[in-house]
Amino acid sequence: MRRYYPGITIFKLAGSLMVLIAHVMLFRYIGEMPNRQMNYMFNAMKVIVPCFYMISGFLAYRGWSGAENPAAYVRKYLIRILAVYGFFCLIFAGEFVVPALVRGGLSAANLLLQAKIMVMMFFLNGPFIQLWFIPPLMFGMLLAYILFRRTSLRTAAVLPLLGFLLAQTLFGTLRAVLDAITGGIPFLDTDYGGYLELFAERYLGYGLTFVTAGAFIAKYEERFLRLGAGFILVPAAVITLIETLLLMLGARWTPDYSLAFCMIPNTILFFYGVLRIKSRSIQAYHSTINLFSMVTFFGHIPFIQLNLLLLKWDTVGLGIFRGLVVLLITLLECLAGTLILALSKRQAAWRRQRTPYS
Repeated sequence: MRRYYPGITIFKLAGSLMVLIAHVMLFRYIGEMPNRQMNYMFNAMKVIVPCFYMISGFLAYRGWSGAENPAAYVRKYLIRILAVYGFFCLIFAGEFVVPALVRGGLSAANLLLQAKIMVMMFFLNGPFIQLWFIPPLMFGMLLAYILFRRTSLRTAAVLPLLGFLLAQTLFGTLRAVLDAITGGIPFLDTDYGGYLELFAERYLGYGLTFVTAGAFIAKYEERFLRLGAGFILVPAAVITLIETLLLMLGARWTPDYSLAFCMIPNTILFFYGVLRIKSRSIQAYHSTINLFSMVTFFGHIPFIQLNLLLLKWDTVGLGIFRGLVVLLITLLECLAGTLILALSKRQAAWRRQRTPYS
């Protein structure tokens, strides 16, 4: 029997709403803070995205470990994600690449440029800003499955940690140490150096590390829940305090130092709390809440862009009042989209019941 986790449902709802608020308003105001060193404090609080990855690894492990054909389960899981991601990639191509080919012609230079744009979009940036999350998720899921099924548990633990250390060296706290020793590595300031940093941060720092961590927690779930919050809280607080103070006092703020060590214990602590949540009432609305969370996560950026176009506003002049207006309209659109999809699913189920042999 499949076990239900109400905390995960609540987290998906809260996380999707946080992503919506961040993309409408929050990121703009964080970027405009007068004291840029305060950004290091926000680094320590980045648990939403890592926890999404951790939950994905947790649920995937529970799925494949209980499946008759684990490989088929993982393959089906990845194909479903790829289908959704591919749909949004086609939208991106229709909005940007096809018009660019029409305007610039089919010369070798233009074809090469658009191919580069498509590759960067697909693997690093995503067709919409929130969808960069998907390829690292698939990467982490596939490697976590291979590590757990084909290697030892020690290897499954060590390789992701080595990947995280590499990501740290290119885009995290260790990069600050490296820059202090070497005075900076010029290659990392080039376009290709930037691509390498993004790959390391997203695929190794987020995808592989936190998906694998989620799978380990699923494997040892009962032991994990018996640890107690204090067992995780103390080291998490100590690491967070030391790392944040060292960066704030010893390194001028730059996004190149965004990947923090304390994200690992802080996310584990946060996920511990998620698993501890108990609520029978949430289970009754589980399907609807999950559907709304998915519509909000995948659909909020297209809705925001449409709303700005219709209102003839732009993101540069989007003050607090206008931001709240766009936020409210987008939220209502996500609710409407959820209602339409829920009714469509219910109608399809009703038809299947009426014609069971068709």
